[in-house]
Amino acid sequence: MDQFQSGKVIQTSLGIPIKIIRYLAGGGQGDVYEVEFNGARKALKWYRSPETMKDPKLFFDNLKRNVSKGSPDKTFLWPITVTETIDNSFGYVMDLIPDTYHELSEFMLRKASFTSFKASVEACIRIVSAFRLLHNSGRCYQDMNDGNFFIEPKSGKVLICDNDNVADNNTKTFIMGTPRYMAPEIVMGTAEPNTQTDRFSLSVVLFMILCMNHPLEGRHWLVPCLTPDMEKRLYGSSALFLYDKDNADNRPVKGIHSNVIKRWNYIPNYIQDAFLRAFSKKAIREPGHRLRETDWLKVLVRFQSDIVRCQLCGNEVFITNASSTPCDKCAKSINIKNTLKVSGYSVTAAKGTRIYRIQLGSCDADKALMPIGQVVVNSKDPKRLGFRNATNQIMIGVSPSGKRNQIKPNGIVPLKAGIKLEVYNSTIEIM
Repeated sequence: MDQFQSGKVIQTSLGIPIKIIRYLAGGGQGDVYEVEFNGARKALKWYRSPETMKDPKLFFDNLKRNVSKGSPDKTFLWPITVTETIDNSFGYVMDLIPDTYHELSEFMLRKASFTSFKASVEACIRIVSAFRLLHNSGRCYQDMNDGNFFIEPKSGKVLICDNDNVADNNTKTFIMGTPRYMAPEIVMGTAEPNTQTDRFSLSVVLFMILCMNHPLEGRHWLVPCLTPDMEKRLYGSSALFLYDKDNADNRPVKGIHSNVIKRWNYIPNYIQDAFLRAFSKKAIREPGHRLRETDWLKVLVRFQSDIVRCQLCGNEVFITNASSTPCDKCAKSINIKNTLKVSGYSVTAAKGTRIYRIQLGSCDADKALMPIGQVVVNSKDPKRLGFRNATNQIMIGVSPSGKRNQIKPNGIVPLKAGIKLEVYNSTIEIM
C-alpha cells in the first residue's frame, strides 16, 4: 500500500487516535512514521504488506499479547498499542528514538563512534541486563541484528526496537531472522527460537560492539560470492569462531580485519576467555553450554572498572588485576594506590569506580546492577578517595585491628588498605 500522508488519522486499540506527522524511514517489513498520540510525539511502525508473512493473524495476536504483558525493561522500545486494520495492514505505536542515538550498524560502518571505550562497555552491560530480564519473563527476542540496537555514543545508553519479534520460548511466529545473528541451529532449521538461541545472538552483538567485527567472519568468509548454501554452512553447520583455540582456519586476515585484530589483542584476558567460551565448538553445537547473562554481567562490570583515564594525557588505559600499567599513548605509568577485592579478583579503586550487586554473588535479576558503592573524591582534599555506601542499608566497616563501625546509606569510608566492608553477606576488601 502507498505511504500515509501527513494529517491522516488512524484509530488504535486504546481508543486514542494517532495523526501522521511525517514519514521517517522504511525497511523490509514496513514504514516508520512520526505521529501525534495522546498529546505527545511517538513513532508508528506500519506493516506495509502483512500478506507476505506466513501467518499475519498469528503475528498480530502475538503483538497484542506483548502490548498486554508490557515491557520487561525500559531499555526496550515496547509497543504501546496496536492500530486498527486498514486494507489488511496494521501497525503499532512506540516511543520515538532521540536524535542522539545511532543504530549499531552505523558504528560498524564508522558513521558513528563511541566517545570512549568505557561507553561501549556500558552499552554492552545495558543490553545484557535488558535481555536477562526478558529471558527471565519466559520470552525470547527471536530476531536480533544490528538494526535493533540504538546507542548513545557518549553515555552508552541503549534503546532496543522491533520488539514485535518477542514471543514466548519455543513459540512459532514465523519471523524470518537474520542469518548473521541467528544461532547455528536456527540457521539450519533444527530448532525453534528460545532463550538459548537468543544467547548465541547476544554474544554476537557483544563481540561486534567490543571488537567491531562479526565473530564468525574471518578467512572463511572471503569468497567471491556468498551463496545461500555457503551462508548456511558458515553461520550454521560449519560455524567457526575467529579465535577458536583448536582451529586457526578462520582467523582474521591482516589488512582486511584490522579492527578485530587490534581490539582482540587490546581487551583483557577475562573478556577474551568469555568470548572463547561463548563461541567454543561445544557452545556452537550444544545450546546448554552458552554463556548466561549473569556470566556476561560479571566480566563486563569488571571490565568497566578496569578502564581508567591517564592523568597526563586523558587516554583510556585498561588495567588488569589493578597492576601498574603504562599508558599506550604517552607512556606514563598509571599507578593504582588502592584496589577493591571482590569475589576473588581486584578492581581499580579510581574515581567513579562502582561495585554492583552481581559482583558480590548470585542475586535476583532485577538487582544485578544495583549499586553497592562508588569511589568518590574527598571534597576537601582531591588526592584522598573514599568509598560511598550506595545501598539503602547499613554497611559494616571492619578496621585492620578488628574495630567495627557502621556506615549508613550515603556514608563514606576512607580508602585505606586493610579495611573490610561487610554487606549482603559478602565482603569488599580495600587493598
